[in-house]
Amino acid sequence: MPIDFLGRTLVTSRDEIAAVEVEDEGELLGTLTVLVGGDVGAVYMLSAATNMVGRTESAQVVLVDEGISRQHARIIRSGAHYEIEDLGSTNGTWVGNVRVDRRVRLEDGARVRCGDTLLRFALQDEVEQAASRRIYEMSVRDGLTGLYNRRHFDERIESEFAFAIRHGTALCVMMCDIDHFKLVNDRHGHRGGDHVLRAVADLLREGVRTEDLVARYGGEELAIVARAIDLVGARVFAERMRLMVERAQIVWEDKRIAVTLSIGVAHNRSGPTVKTADHLVAAADQALYAAKRAGRNRVQTAVSAGHYSGAGTAEQVESTAATAATAPGLAPAAAPAAPGVPIGKPGGRPRIWEQSTATDLRSDPAKERVRPPHRGAIERKR
Repeated sequence: MPIDFLGRTLVTSRDEIAAVEVEDEGELLGTLTVLVGGDVGAVYMLSAATNMVGRTESAQVVLVDEGISRQHARIIRSGAHYEIEDLGSTNGTWVGNVRVDRRVRLEDGARVRCGDTLLRFALQDEVEQAASRRIYEMSVRDGLTGLYNRRHFDERIESEFAFAIRHGTALCVMMCDIDHFKLVNDRHGHRGGDHVLRAVADLLREGVRTEDLVARYGGEELAIVARAIDLVGARVFAERMRLMVERAQIVWEDKRIAVTLSIGVAHNRSGPTVKTADHLVAAADQALYAAKRAGRNRVQTAVSAGHYSGAGTAEQVESTAATAATAPGLAPAAAPAAPGVPIGKPGGRPRIWEQSTATDLRSDPAKERVRPPHRGAIERKR
């Protein structure tokens, strides 16, 4: 029936309704959506015949929750139905208010609790599955850059830090800030600034490994979370990112915009003071400010509480960056570099700033220590 552009109500006959072809909704698939716990909104598709739920990375439904066992429960697909059974977990599996002590059939809309995580079971067709995934992506992604947003970063760093503590693995955070971004906005307008921000975000996303996380932390500040990299490897990794951005051809309205990046790196093995995820992020944030104060376009690494090691300017790190760019892979986990000699008031918080030569990552050259512009602690106002 034609559309009435005069705004009048159109009447459709029953014959016309019956003539409309209804698309096949497809097979219903079981899904679990996180309602309470880490990564709220995450949707897990129960497509396997047997779906393991637990902390182990081999599970189909991996939940980071200290109250969940490594192999907590399993959900079995039986034709069009799903059943759940507990696997002798410490804290049990609950469907509604009933603890599972045998196989229990899951009804559409049932609520399942494992540890402190609450999930909702649902049977969904392909359209509903796609909608669920889309809604989740919108909740965890930044609208401008497409990177993960700050909320997802905060949740993820907590779970990653807990994983690193539990398994004794390495973890690092890199805080990245686009240098003189306000000037970019002033000279090229906010649309030009948005274009630069998206371009840098794309570069970082393409430069990291599949298992790494890149997020927009706020404004022009971006964050990277990387697993299983030692302190030296993390610094090489950061230098790759810095050089990639510096060499990028970012063009806006037929003009190339020169962009550089300052990066602060912190590692969970950089001393006993890194006891929480917040400590790790704060250390990376302070290392970023150290890079800014040291002249920008450089990498600063927090080697211990209040101690920073720098990779120098673009010219100074050219050979090091070339070595990093051609390296077959990142170094395996190893002991962190020894901290330098602190500069500061007796009894006060030690703080060191180092400007290193290009051979810094390949040997152990003598380093020239540079006194910071001011001696107070640099604390980011949040």
